[in-house]
Amino acid sequence: MEAIKLKAEVENQKKEEDYFVIDNDQKANWALRKIRHLKKKKSKNEEFAETEIEAIQKEIDEVNSWLESENSSLNNDIDYLEMKLKYYALDLKDDDPELKTHKLPFGQLQFRKQRKKWEYDDDKLLEFAEKNLKDAVKVKKRVDKRKLKQKIKVVGDKAVVADTGEVIEGIKVIERGEKFKVKTDV
Repeated sequence: MEAIKLKAEVENQKKEEDYFVIDNDQKANWALRKIRHLKKKKSKNEEFAETEIEAIQKEIDEVNSWLESENSSLNNDIDYLEMKLKYYALDLKDDDPELKTHKLPFGQLQFRKQRKKWEYDDDKLLEFAEKNLKDAVKVKKRVDKRKLKQKIKVVGDKAVVADTGEVIEGIKVIERGEKFKVKTDV
């Protein structure tokens, strides 16, 4: 049933498209006025939506502020209890230096070895690596396309070096037609 309705709508739209033809300046000017009117209506819709979004955003901000204030005190309580649990776990570890996990009905107290943290001063490190560890330095090469275009000319769909006429591999020049644009005051 839905397919039949959709097919009927498409056929009606095709009939309307075939019926309306712009074939003189008067009809073209009417179409431009219509586009102008539609763009103004679109702009009003966008302004309305923006106003609604601002109002909704204020409500969202209020909810976020409430959530932050409610959870702030809860986070403080959690931090306090975790600190107390850490002291207790350290006391347990003093009694049993091999302790990794202490299991309880509502959770676990764990000790895990961490990897070393590496902090880099990139400028000093790069300077050192360029002198002593050249294979550890990455160099990223890219073609400067602006300078490249100044040194080539286009022949058909190929780019060639202007001075030598040598065809440049890796470039295909695609001819594009004119771009149509409708311009109205609005």
